Amino acid sequence: MRLELTERRWLGLRTALFDATERFAALVLSEQDAVRPAVGHWSLSDCVAHTAVVARMNAGFLASPAAPLGVPELDRLVASSTLGDIGALNEVLLRAFPDRTPATLARHLREGVDDLLRVSADLDPHAPATWIGGSGMPVAALLAHLLNEVLLHGWDVSRALARPWRVPSHEAAFAFEVFLVQLLGGPDTRRLFGPGSGRGRPLRVEFRSPHTTPVVLFNGDGRIGADPPEAGADARVRFEPGALMLTVFRRTRLARAVATGRIVATGRRPWDAVSYLRRMHTP
Repeated sequence: MRLELTERRWLGLRTALFDATERFAALVLSEQDAVRPAVGHWSLSDCVAHTAVVARMNAGFLASPAAPLGVPELDRLVASSTLGDIGALNEVLLRAFPDRTPATLARHLREGVDDLLRVSADLDPHAPATWIGGSGMPVAALLAHLLNEVLLHGWDVSRALARPWRVPSHEAAFAFEVFLVQLLGGPDTRRLFGPGSGRGRPLRVEFRSPHTTPVVLFNGDGRIGADPPEAGADARVRFEPGALMLTVFRRTRLARAVATGRIVATGRRPWDAVSYLRRMHTP
């Protein structure tokens, strides 16, 4: 599904990435216990290091698509990976960049984001860019992907520190519309998700929020993709973008988001919305 992004929205995405990064860096600098557990088997410092590496990698994809990290063995691994390999890829990248002091991590994160903003400043946000596994994504999607990472791992670190963390609707909306919809509706879903993607009966769900353009996401019969809303759907979801992000990426429970009214399913087959959200595999 083609990305439609006005100049105002492009500037808004860039501002959202910068603002979220500054909040994340400030959170990191407020805590010196870098080995404190954060999410899964990752420590606080692992979460930040991972986000900093993604910033460096996405900037590298725009500056030098064949060598985004400038380390031949890592660049070959990134080029050959699919989303199914992302866990193993993340571990290799973390080992390659071992410095874990909070000040260094915050500096690396800011430098990576600054590089991405600088390199993309004069590019068409709709232009194709190389991404993981040699797939193609719009330039803007690489910024929205990093914004998604900053918001998610900011949440992880804040939970570990028992500190507040904001996932503003307008920022999460960029991550949904400019990254996730492009990921699911792009031409390279088969390459990214692998040949086993889209298994099960067809599910077509329309997603709407005050912050995003309506879209129908589908999954099943061996296909994953995105359509305009006039394509029709069996279920509809009205959502608050921050709640949907945390649900889709398994940070909070779907039942809680539904119970609080931040995700509401309607339509002929509202249970299809629940099935779709549970079926989603996110990087």
